[in-house]
Amino acid sequence: MRPRYLYLLLPLVGIVATLIAAYQGRSTPLWPGSRYTTADRDRAVRRGLFFIYTVASDPKTFGQWGSDLIWAFYNIQSTTADRELSDLAWRMGHERAREWRRLYPKVPADANADEVAELANGSYTAELLGVPDPAMREALRKATTRFTAADYLFFDPAREAPPEDIPELCSKCGHQNDRGAQTCSRCGTKLKMRTRYGLLTDALIATFGGDGYGVSVGGPYKNALRWLPALRPYPSRGSVPDRIYYDAVYCVTHVVYTYNSYNQKRLSPACFPQEYAYLKDNLIQSIRDRDAETLGEYMDTLQAFGMTFSDPLLEQGADYLLSSQNPDGSWGDPREPDIYGRYHTTWTSLGGLQSFRWTEVLPCPQ
Repeated sequence: MRPRYLYLLLPLVGIVATLIAAYQGRSTPLWPGSRYTTADRDRAVRRGLFFIYTVASDPKTFGQWGSDLIWAFYNIQSTTADRELSDLAWRMGHERAREWRRLYPKVPADANADEVAELANGSYTAELLGVPDPAMREALRKATTRFTAADYLFFDPAREAPPEDIPELCSKCGHQNDRGAQTCSRCGTKLKMRTRYGLLTDALIATFGGDGYGVSVGGPYKNALRWLPALRPYPSRGSVPDRIYYDAVYCVTHVVYTYNSYNQKRLSPACFPQEYAYLKDNLIQSIRDRDAETLGEYMDTLQAFGMTFSDPLLEQGADYLLSSQNPDGSWGDPREPDIYGRYHTTWTSLGGLQSFRWTEVLPCPQ
């Protein structure tokens, strides 16, 4: 017996194949002298989207990453200037959002802060994809008030900047130790501290979603954003361990994402000059590293600041991404066992290549 999702998947296979074929005749160079055309880009983006849908249609993967995957479809649907791609992403996202609602019809009475926050993220996105549930929204509004900002974020942005004494999960037993602990209270293993960049990234994402859905997940977004100056200047590659460098990179890209609603609106470089410079300065390194995931985030955030494919930085980025797509439509290492790494790298690469339908230029934060 075929899994249920295959009956939903097969019609979309035909739609994608038709759309890819339709672009054979729509071909102009991406920039003067480019070896790739707009048709090449559009085919690549569609193949990437279909790969993400295939991943999202696997029950095990969707059970683990469902809220993030439906956000991927909403993000693409709500930002791309390509109407056919937007419609396709909507169909995929709407179908998966209905499945998410089926899997998560209510808030468990014993749900912890992480579980409540995850349910709020998924419910918010399902609503954006045309599958509302007013009862679930009200239940989540009540459930989120049971926890403090520190329960969600490990610190309270209303009171302090991201701190330096929050332990990571124990590398040996997976226990989350109390703030300030140096060794695991369960097994005695020496602990590493979470980076301030990683803490702020998580706070920006959580509070952005909470504000959008109308629930409190760590407080208002403005409380988290106001600590950005405390993390400047950002570290250069090689000056700190890689985990700190990459946390800084993703903090910068997620400042852009959360401030402009994940690329729905444009920004002026004057609003975030340090962040804009950091993105430009580090993009080429991601090509040298063959790091499609980070490259995609550099490219779409720089486009948010107004950079176009006439700029040599984006030319080099697009050339690399289009030359490195895998036969199955994904980007990244196809041998990667972590499915999150497979689909997320594909999502960010797709974002780096797509054209956006910017609606307005945002004012700078006050």
